[in-house]
Amino acid sequence: MDVTAVNFPECLPFMLNDISTSCFVSIDFELSGVVFKPGTPQSRPQTVQERYVEAKAAAERYQILQVGLTTCHEDKENVTQHEMDVNRDWTFGSRSMEFLLANHFSIDHMCTFGVRYLSREEEKLAIKRATEKCLSRHPVQVADIKKDDHESLEFLEAVRVSINEWLAQGENRRDWLNIPPPSSVQLIPGPIPTGLSSMQKWLIHHLVSDEYPNLTSRGASTFVQIEFRDPGNEQYTFESKLKVKKERVRKHIGFRWIAEALVGGSLEELEPDAFHPLMMRIIEQPTFGIQQLADKVKNRLKESRPVLVGHNMFCDLLFFYRCFLGPLPDTLAEFQTVIHDLFPVLADTKYMATHDCGSLNPMSSLEELNTTLAGIESPKIEIDPRFGKYKFRKRTHEAGYDSMLAAMAFIKLAGDIQRSPSQPTVKPGPQTTTASSLVAGIMAQPSSNYIDPRSEFSNFFDVDTETIPTIQPAQIARAGASLADTGSGRIARLVNQGKLLPRLGDAFWNTYGNILRVFGTQERMVQLGREVPKQEELLVEV
Repeated sequence: MDVTAVNFPECLPFMLNDISTSCFVSIDFELSGVVFKPGTPQSRPQTVQERYVEAKAAAERYQILQVGLTTCHEDKENVTQHEMDVNRDWTFGSRSMEFLLANHFSIDHMCTFGVRYLSREEEKLAIKRATEKCLSRHPVQVADIKKDDHESLEFLEAVRVSINEWLAQGENRRDWLNIPPPSSVQLIPGPIPTGLSSMQKWLIHHLVSDEYPNLTSRGASTFVQIEFRDPGNEQYTFESKLKVKKERVRKHIGFRWIAEALVGGSLEELEPDAFHPLMMRIIEQPTFGIQQLADKVKNRLKESRPVLVGHNMFCDLLFFYRCFLGPLPDTLAEFQTVIHDLFPVLADTKYMATHDCGSLNPMSSLEELNTTLAGIESPKIEIDPRFGKYKFRKRTHEAGYDSMLAAMAFIKLAGDIQRSPSQPTVKPGPQTTTASSLVAGIMAQPSSNYIDPRSEFSNFFDVDTETIPTIQPAQIARAGASLADTGSGRIARLVNQGKLLPRLGDAFWNTYGNILRVFGTQERMVQLGREVPKQEELLVEV
């Protein structure tokens, strides 16, 4: 289904709930620009660090225009039967836009219905500016009034006289002074009219701020009221105004709630009322409060993040981080660490399909991969009937459709590898399991156990072996509870038969998990995790 600005508030709780119960989530993005290779031949392939610097610059310049999410759930029970004040500049690359428009991408639709979002960085900036605005006393600019503006100068002098006279009354004065006072027609003829214009109110506010720091002023419809400052009242007023502004900022976080759910971020500021549409779906449980429902979904997301799946994910992950979280790290090594911390278990279907491909760069686009895998019918994949937009039609290079293709490719590749490690290409077999997928094509508006079994596995484009960079083995026990090893012999047999996805801790993940394919570079891959320190860095002087 399409998630837009119109239905996003209703879809958000369902998307969060589906993510919290899924075994893996597949993503895909459509971008406003990417790095294009130079037309002239290069003397040598880039290093991955050089590619990272280029991709980082692109992620800092261009935006994510469309996000595709597919959440996938295992059906363990029926296996045997079936055998979601900041200005943002938009930058578009002409070649990217030509490509998107050729594939039916609508700029008008994005601008009209796109889901707004604030990154973590933008949210902090918006709250900082809101705080400054609430604290601001608007330093006076009265001195800038031109000497020949006699009317304004006479008005200010009359106001100054009124304030001084009021202050001179001492204990006999009222607690406040209105400019003009109700009896101004009789008592103050001349410069101060019976009703003030916006400009005259502005002049009074600035005069009080500049010349009377112990006084405060607030405007009404036709007059300005002046009184002595009350620190307690001012603090209350400040906190009340800031609370309202923070609530407005939260309403613009938008799609970043989904990003936070994927990376295990904080959802504490997401109000329970946001889960009302989900609450209506379970109305048959009247004693289950909306606060309990919100807490339940948030706790599931906090305790267990789903496995993240995508195809050719290197650039997508840079854009994801830059758009929703904050500035990208300067080095590839830092990026490897921060992404692994955010996504403890990750699978790139491009790497899975081209594992051990040697010096060749085989054709391995997402569409080509799914054509290669079309004959594999096990595990059985079912699309949730509520989300059937792509069931009978292809929409290549639409983010939702491509995320679904990546999910299907992952399921088939994983099942085939588990069934026959030494014989990667499996002939079509019976439908043996069910995995349901929820597809959400989202328009985002720019608003461990360690085993090393590498020699046992092969792939669809098998040629020879390649060297993995020196990175500490990825620790994968923190995420994907739905894929955790429960010790069940039945589940283990189904996994070995390729009817269910590999459990966390399985040798499969140490071969295919947390490695990104990056063709066109010397290393041709990026392994997520932490760099192993050089030997000399480990020496300690005694």
